[in-house]
Amino acid sequence: MVPRELIRLGMFLLKYLPMNVVDILVTVGAKTMFGDLSKYGIHRPEEGPFFLKATKGRSPVIDVGTVSKIKSGEIQVRTFVPE
Repeated sequence: MVPRELIRLGMFLLKYLPMNVVDILVTVGAKTMFGDLSKYGIHRPEEGPFFLKATKGRSPVIDVGTVSKIKSGEIQVRTFVPE
């Protein structure tokens, strides 16, 4: 999960830095902001957020307040297994 603010910062940094460096910086920022979310059922992908966007067209964006609701138990994470 990466908040919009970090995505915007990463998009700015992509003008000046290579994608792998920006992915590292954004991932470290997200880990610092949210901590370890694996105990709530949210696991980080191996690839960085901008690499995923470039190769698979996916954007890992989260709405404000969602993580706090997950941590408080208001929202439960369910695993999706495609058939």
